[in-house]
Amino acid sequence: MWTNGGPGAASYFGLFVELGPYYLSTESLQTTSYNITGVPTLFDNVHSWTKVANLLIINSPPPVGYSYCSPIGPSGNGTSCGTWNDSKTAVHNAIYLDNWFKAYPEYASHDFFIIGESYGGVYVPTLVRELLNDYPDITKHLQGFAIGDGCMGTSVLCGDNGPGELDFVNFFHGHG
Repeated sequence: MWTNGGPGAASYFGLFVELGPYYLSTESLQTTSYNITGVPTLFDNVHSWTKVANLLIINSPPPVGYSYCSPIGPSGNGTSCGTWNDSKTAVHNAIYLDNWFKAYPEYASHDFFIIGESYGGVYVPTLVRELLNDYPDITKHLQGFAIGDGCMGTSVLCGDNGPGELDFVNFFHGHG
């Protein structure tokens, strides 16, 4: 399972730029097909994680990405699902995974890893803790978890101490 973190960030960046079966790049806007249709061109990702594993990419908490809450539905705004915090997100994601494995039992016996980046530094370990506490059927196949470029603070900019994402953006912008 992969999550890009957030809070409020969809995992499409990971899916279409980092690890999915197809990718988008600046060349996606320079093809003949794009010039005709206005739809960016997808390219095969020869380094896709799907070459060696099944990949479940989630967006959380709702209404991030294509996720939404009932009864408001897909037309809701960023607060239509109520307020979220890291603990509620972990509970919600654990329920989601439990239901996903029930809907797709053919994956329930596979080795399983939970991986994320950015605010996944908070989402991933809190989800793993929730699973370890309450979902033994899932955790008996959980082989590990990993976090890349993870935030360890609780603010959107990855904590008040040390450099955060905004600092890196400003640094890279200033250095071309």
